[in-house]
Amino acid sequence: MGVLFYIVSLCFPLLALHPMNFEFGALGKSNKIEIGLHTGFAGGVVRGVFPVVRGEIDFKVENLPSTRGVVKLDARSLKFGHYKVTGDVHSMDWLDSMQFPQISFTLLGLQEFHWQKKSLVATASGRLRMKNRNIALSIPLSIQYYRAERRKVDGISGDLLALKGETTISRSEMGINPGMMMDTVMDPIKIKINLVGGSLKIRPFLPSALFDKDR
Repeated sequence: MGVLFYIVSLCFPLLALHPMNFEFGALGKSNKIEIGLHTGFAGGVVRGVFPVVRGEIDFKVENLPSTRGVVKLDARSLKFGHYKVTGDVHSMDWLDSMQFPQISFTLLGLQEFHWQKKSLVATASGRLRMKNRNIALSIPLSIQYYRAERRKVDGISGDLLALKGETTISRSEMGINPGMMMDTVMDPIKIKINLVGGSLKIRPFLPSALFDKDR
């Protein structure tokens, strides 16, 4: 795989010279991060959502491990379909969102990547900061690149980068009501990611199925 990226960077040097920056906040409703709390009631799941996502990613197709980025969430914006659940989540024992209003994930690179037709499958490795905790977190992602498609979304000339993935975190590890209510709300918290970033320029050449060694 590394040899293929090296060959392509020689054939298309613009890839190496112009890493693409994609910004999340500008595309508004195209972005959301969903939270699933697994309850002890017949295996039910209570779902919440962060409706506003900010941040950016410097996507380097010729050197994916060096891709960097950050996703920022306002902890106070998390809402669930149940009023009481929303209130409990923002309490001191849970997110304590008034004292710790910012949640962030810092991307430190894309690993274990391969192409499946037009999608790049990779693991996003980074650090999650929540409350007073900072832990390593890996998120499996499916990434799609849309050249010159941003104009269709908000009228601005540029490319789109769509990222989808799911992972879980331990609420005990993050200091979210640790050791309590384990028979009511399970320890794993499911995170579902749907992000679309927009660039301010159009890439001359694209990632393609040429990278797929199984082609």
